[in-house]
Amino acid sequence: MTITYFDNPLLMSEKATELVLEEITKNPSLLLCAATGSSPLPLYEGLALKAQRKRSLFDKIRILLLDEWLGLPSNEGSCNGYAQEKIIAPLEVAKERYFNFNSEADDIAAECKRMQEVLDKEGPIDLCILGLGKNGHLGFNEPADELQPHCHLANLSLKSQEHDMVAKTSAKPVHGLTLGMQDILSAKKIILLVSGEGKEVVAKQLLSGEITNQCPATWLWKHDNVHCLMVSSGDMH
Repeated sequence: MTITYFDNPLLMSEKATELVLEEITKNPSLLLCAATGSSPLPLYEGLALKAQRKRSLFDKIRILLLDEWLGLPSNEGSCNGYAQEKIIAPLEVAKERYFNFNSEADDIAAECKRMQEVLDKEGPIDLCILGLGKNGHLGFNEPADELQPHCHLANLSLKSQEHDMVAKTSAKPVHGLTLGMQDILSAKKIILLVSGEGKEVVAKQLLSGEITNQCPATWLWKHDNVHCLMVSSGDMH
């Protein structure tokens, strides 16, 4: 894992944008797995600015959404709503090049199977963008005795249920749909973005290098192509 520290989120996002554009230039039809939330938002804004100047750069890119809340009213606070606004519309990604969980599917097990088949057909993931959860989760792969390898229905931790994305929603989701740890670790390249308040303890745990299911992000040490971009605070080093 290559770890780079930045003084603020803007500098971090500029480096992340540079890394993503580098990969797209090399492989215009790459499969990008996108996390949602506040940490990767400046990155997506950077890509949107690039699209305004050179939209053709994103003509072939494929977007796979990492996860989705289950049980939200309509599109309120959903990962799909976020992606449509911040990624799909600005980059003008065609419908056939965008893959996401349907949180309103009648059969959740069948929906997880469908997304796994999409990944099997379109994958492997060329570039995976991840944020670090306050409890060390990746997507909705929550701390547990045993982590799930593939697409699954996840029981959300209390920390995830309090996530900023759903802080103002009228209903609080207790489940989510997510790619599994093996799916994530099968990506050719991973960019982990670490910023925001309340992550000092989990960042320290990640940086210790000790791999534990109680902090799923630590499994990224097993991957040989991870760029961890981290907004520095005094006790993260």
